[in-house]
Amino acid sequence: MNGWDIAILIVLAAAVALAVRRVLRTRKKGGCGCGCEGCTRQCKKRNEE
Repeated sequence: MNGWDIAILIVLAAAVALAVRRVLRTRKKGGCGCGCEGCTRQCKKRNEE
């Protein structure tokens, strides 16, 4: 492995860690990924379409 391979692995690991962190924080707040607070599947974004 050279330096570029290690750098790519670090970037990928950071991206996965941030994605998992976001999912866990969203679940903890009781929301969903659409940005609504306390989402009841009747999101503002969906209602606008």
